[in-house]
Amino acid sequence: MAFFECNGLRLMLSLPEKDEFAHSSSVIYFQVTNIKDTYERLVIKEVIFIDEPHVVAKMGQTETWMAFFKDTEDNTHALMSEVQE
Repeated sequence: MAFFECNGLRLMLSLPEKDEFAHSSSVIYFQVTNIKDTYERLVIKEVIFIDEPHVVAKMGQTETWMAFFKDTEDNTHALMSEVQE
């Protein structure tokens, strides 16, 4: 996993964590302020999540949380939130 700061936009590059993510599509990450609240609101709206919010990286005092979901065309996307300790 590698992060690049691109003029205020952070780019994350990584290999797929699971075989189900290894297909010719890019994951779009949606940054949200509170991942747990956003996750709960979207579950109520019947968004199909692959997993629950979880920590994927810790850098200094910042934890990066993600929760992956499928769109209507079976592409994988994710919610992303940074939490300061």
